[in-house]
Parts: sequence; structure tokens; C-alpha cells
Amino acid sequence: MIEIKKTSQKEIYDQLGFPESSVAMAAVESGEVLGGGAVTICDGYAVLENIVMKDEYKLFNLEFGIGKSLLNMLDLSGVRYVCSNLADERLMTSLRFKTDDEFPDGVMPKENYKYFLCLDGYFTGEHCS
Repeated sequence: MIEIKKTSQKEIYDQLGFPESSVAMAAVESGEVLGGGAVTICDGYAVLENIVMKDEYKLFNLEFGIGKSLLNMLDLSGVRYVCSNLADERLMTSLRFKTDDEFPDGVMPKENYKYFLCLDGYFTGEHCS
């Protein structure tokens, strides 16, 4: 069974190329790391830095599951806004990121990011206000 959970193991960070300053989750099956994702939590928002899969395990559904797990972790931590520059447009759209500037001014340096997401109501079906 594949488990996606938060990790702080240095060998996983090194294996997936995540910066030590990020918060990461890894997809693991029978002790083998399949892939993972990393976020950086800033003052008032978070940045989805990367979702990486080993080539032999590169599946959209697993990448999507890692993305949702990261967003859930951020939501439960009280983060409201997430931005990213990930290149995978299909994944970003499936995770419901938008490309327009819908955040209040001053939340983050919007000009530095392509994708934006408000987590208010993301997991409960309510819309961001």
C-alpha cells in the first residue's frame, strides 16, 4: 500500500532534491520512496515548490495525490494562500490553481508566481472570499 506522509528524513530530501528549508511529503511503498512534494511556508502564504516522481513511478494520479496531501497539510496548518511556478499545467489545473490575481494585495509578491490558490473552503466546498 502506498503511503503519503510528511517526512523530515534527510536521505529522502537528498534523494528527491528538496531544499532542507522546505516541508516535504513522500510517497512510500514497502520502504521504497516513489516520489514526493515540497512546500515552503512563508509569512502569510506557502509556495508549492516541487512534486517529483522517480521515472519508473511517474503516474499522474500519484502526483495528484501528493499535491492534494500537501494542500491538506497546509490547510490544516492554517495556511490560506498557495502559489507556484510548477510547469505541469494539467496537474496545476487539476489541483484547482488559477492563473489570475485573486488574492488581496500585499499577501505575496504575485509577479513572481504563475499559479495561485486560496485554500478557504477548498476541502469543504465553500469558496474563497
